[in-house]
Amino acid sequence: MIKINLLPTKRKVSKKITELQQQMVLGGLLLILTGIIIGFFWMNLNARIAQLERDKAAAQARIAEQNNLLKEVNNIEAERKQVQDKINIIEQLKKNQKGPVRLLDEVSKALPEGVSITSLAENSGNVDLSGDAFTNEIIVRFVDNLKASQLLEEVFLLETRQAVIAGAEIYQYRLQFRFKGTT
Repeated sequence: MIKINLLPTKRKVSKKITELQQQMVLGGLLLILTGIIIGFFWMNLNARIAQLERDKAAAQARIAEQNNLLKEVNNIEAERKQVQDKINIIEQLKKNQKGPVRLLDEVSKALPEGVSITSLAENSGNVDLSGDAFTNEIIVRFVDNLKASQLLEEVFLLETRQAVIAGAEIYQYRLQFRFKGTT
């Protein structure tokens, strides 16, 4: 015999996924996926920022090192210039040291007996000379001797005058010339 139960039975309701539920699950998955992608880009950008900051710090360290080297080079250049200036001054002093000695040598070679020098002043190669002599002829001979010198030029007798000093009659003279030995 067959039994038929006409009473309503409790059936298991099959869970149907509604369209709204599907969209919510899909939206959640998309949200999680978007969060993962954003997190990945955020970590990537942070790593890149950190690398750029390390590169910047290294570049600044190199710049500071190069600035120190530049300062050292500038200091060395300044010291080299000072040394070169001192060398130039020493060479100029050596060069100038020979000039007065040569001038006095040329004047003494040209100086005849009976002529004395009372003053000699040199300024940039221009020489003013004054002195005493017993006669005008000796003064003329002295001027001719100065003109014959290779180191003296433009020799001019400016003045001679007769004077009496200590009861003796003498001639005082003044002359100018240019000394070429200063160059």
